[in-house]
Amino acid sequence: MKIEIWSDIMCPFCYMGKKQLELALENYSGGNNVEIIWKSFELNPNISHRPNLNLQEYLSETKGLDPESVKHMYRKLELQGKELGIDFKFEKAQVSNSKKAHMLIHIAQNQNKGNEVKERLFYSYFTVGENVEDESVLLNIAAYCNIDLSEYTNPFQDNSLEYEVNLDQYQAQQVGARGVPFFVFNEAYSLSGAHGKETLLNILETVKIKSGE
Repeated sequence: MKIEIWSDIMCPFCYMGKKQLELALENYSGGNNVEIIWKSFELNPNISHRPNLNLQEYLSETKGLDPESVKHMYRKLELQGKELGIDFKFEKAQVSNSKKAHMLIHIAQNQNKGNEVKERLFYSYFTVGENVEDESVLLNIAAYCNIDLSEYTNPFQDNSLEYEVNLDQYQAQQVGARGVPFFVFNEAYSLSGAHGKETLLNILETVKIKSGE
């Protein structure tokens, strides 16, 4: 089975959706025959790093929401995250542009390490509070995951990788992904949002039966 997932590093629901899928796959009868393909989706492609603005402040500013309401929402997400083994620290998460992080994920997938790099990027962003727009941070993540960057002079200035990220964004429009995470199973069945382990497991089993796998 092929599972394509459009997501962004700065999306807490995407992190939760990844963990929920992993839990579902642990109980899925065809778990060893699943290919996961990470697709780029930039929630705000025009944003740049703002070191003095955390996610709570950013959401209040851009959405016009009451700061206390935002804090309450994030506290709820922190509790949900703990149940999935995620240590959300929203007060540390820095507003950043995620394009370079998506470029690194494309490199990693070509080396069958997309999941590892995706996980490390989420952890770096949401728990450590690192700036994932910073090339030195991304290079450290690449080294941690043993990603070979030797064919690139500078992977984060590579036109072909930028094209792949932009192509993912275009494909998101074609499959109807207006929010993330957005899952597509065997290019035929889709699910938008982080709906939990049981929902994902039911979809996996249904797709397996209908696909004759």
